[in-house]
Amino acid sequence: MASPGKPWITANQVTLARLIPMPLLSWLIYRGAGQGMEGNPYMASALIAGTLIGCTDWVDGMLARKYGSTVLGGLLDPIADKVFIAFAYTPFADDAFGLGLVPAWALALMFTREFFVTALRSAYEQRDLTMKTSYLGKVKTWTQMQGIGVMLLFPLVGEGGRAFLTWFLGSLVVAPIAIALGLWVVKKKFWRGAIVMSASVAPVLALHLHGDMELTIRWIMFAVVAITWVSGIDYIAVGWKKLRGRGDFTRADGVRLIGSIALPVLLFAVLVETPAPAWPVFTILAVELAVGGLDNLLSHHKVATKALAWGSRVLGTSALLGAALLFPRQSELLTIVAAAVSTVGVAAEFWRGRDYFMDKRIRDRAGRTAATSPPADPPAAKSGVPSPDGG
Repeated sequence: MASPGKPWITANQVTLARLIPMPLLSWLIYRGAGQGMEGNPYMASALIAGTLIGCTDWVDGMLARKYGSTVLGGLLDPIADKVFIAFAYTPFADDAFGLGLVPAWALALMFTREFFVTALRSAYEQRDLTMKTSYLGKVKTWTQMQGIGVMLLFPLVGEGGRAFLTWFLGSLVVAPIAIALGLWVVKKKFWRGAIVMSASVAPVLALHLHGDMELTIRWIMFAVVAITWVSGIDYIAVGWKKLRGRGDFTRADGVRLIGSIALPVLLFAVLVETPAPAWPVFTILAVELAVGGLDNLLSHHKVATKALAWGSRVLGTSALLGAALLFPRQSELLTIVAAAVSTVGVAAEFWRGRDYFMDKRIRDRAGRTAATSPPADPPAAKSGVPSPDGG
């Protein structure tokens, strides 16, 4: 039985429970490939599973706000968001299975931004340059999660479901405004998210009423990529200026930034241009997205991985993917080896940094300080980790 004042389940447990079934999304999508999109039970199951997984993001956030967050939670939550996006979007770029709902170049652009901003964030953290997550960063995550679900819904219901889609999209435009008005009347509280939600769905509704499904899906993907990049302007424009102004750009910064561009571009090129299996691409994308958050954390504590170790993993993986493009007949072996290099390297990173995200080193340091210092009034609470990379 749970103790009074404690939740039956913690935010971290919800986040872990959200991570575990994510590969199921991709499996369901591939299982349904080649059966036609309209009324496809596997695609419908993927949509339902993705919606349920996405809803747990709200649950763990609520628990963290109510009962307090941890270093591990601050690391896991943005990782879960990014891995969800990877498993939900990537299968639809795979033309080999007749999916091709979204173009591979669009996903390469989207994930290049994610890797690049994460690499910049590590550089900023190492120098104590603070770049707060903007509201657009939060909108970006919401848009990415909702975008793939709405894109899938169009071919899933088909032409026979036009009336349902009109009603559904119309409700997504009207309902947020109605709720916002209710909040203002009852609590005098303005919910700006309502404006964002309604404004983002309104063009989709207009295109749907125009009657061109393919154009509507392309618009949604364009909007997702656009908001993904616009939300990174502060990191890329403002932060980069600060970084250059310091004059202490290092090789470690260089290999991170080069790898952040090379890796996603090569991953999606291998996915669509070679006969290599998709699972190594998924593996590399997921584990490299995951280690980015850890790198931010270790950079904050000034113990980030050096250039040689980081470059050996990321640039070595990129070189193997490049070789797979040059030698398509050996692409299966090369991508599997690339996935092994990436996975082993990332596992080593998490093992090396375990004291930090498990709070052990911070607790030990606090314990030593308390043992050697005279009693005093407790200081104001201060977070020992950078804010999650919602941007």
